[in-house]
Amino acid sequence: MNWYESNLTGSNERGSLQSGMSAQPSLFPLRINARLPNLANGADLSFNAYTNEGLAYCKEDKDGRQIRATEFLFSSLANHLGIPTPNFRVIEDADTGSTAFGSMMPDSPAAETDTARFLSTAQTGELGQPSEWPGAYLSALYAFDLFAGNDDRCLKNFMLVQEGMNRRLCAFDFAAAKLNGLDGMQFPSASSSTVRYGRFIRNVHGIFVPQANEMIDRIASIPSETIAGFLKQMPIDWMSASQREKTCEIWSARRLGGRLLALRTGIADGTLL
Repeated sequence: MNWYESNLTGSNERGSLQSGMSAQPSLFPLRINARLPNLANGADLSFNAYTNEGLAYCKEDKDGRQIRATEFLFSSLANHLGIPTPNFRVIEDADTGSTAFGSMMPDSPAAETDTARFLSTAQTGELGQPSEWPGAYLSALYAFDLFAGNDDRCLKNFMLVQEGMNRRLCAFDFAAAKLNGLDGMQFPSASSSTVRYGRFIRNVHGIFVPQANEMIDRIASIPSETIAGFLKQMPIDWMSASQREKTCEIWSARRLGGRLLALRTGIADGTLL
């Protein structure tokens, strides 16, 4: 069973990943019913809000960074590639007309300490043998974060979501990814959180190079029409027309080749691990 087909933990039942991924966001934004003080830590978190669909952790652009567009595009990409995230929506403040990226709080999230404990503990199969879960999935996610230039992945950027007797491991917070570096050769450095915590996770769960390479293949196979579809779901003021066009061109003109080859080589020879 492939890593993207199995993302349920806590029992011997394995469900299809597709059933647990967040759906494509609606074109219609969610209105804020009430703003709240921040309920979670996060360098880029702007505010929390209650909406008709529940609690949302909201982010706005700041310090010249396109946080909303970055979160929206890379969360969409992650879901498309088989990495589940919490549901996300465009959040609108009716009083000001402003919009934010909203990550929706699931109904049954495990405590942050439970998630950290799960990620810090080697998993075994029914007969006590070392398990490929969640190591294969985490290796694929690591390759995605490197591709995205996301240098801020840590244990707090994961969430276990309760689904009946099972729990699903979600990744969130792509604000540190690089919108303008997708066709370049710069990857997160050895001192970044992504690489440092990646080493810790691999020491616990192992490294699965075939699954990392499968993620790279999946990124390469995305058609530009899919990227354009993601961008159409995004409010027009989150990204300029020229930047949208350039982002789509990266895929349509096959400009990802050099970056993906360098990523594959760096994982194989260990220079990016």
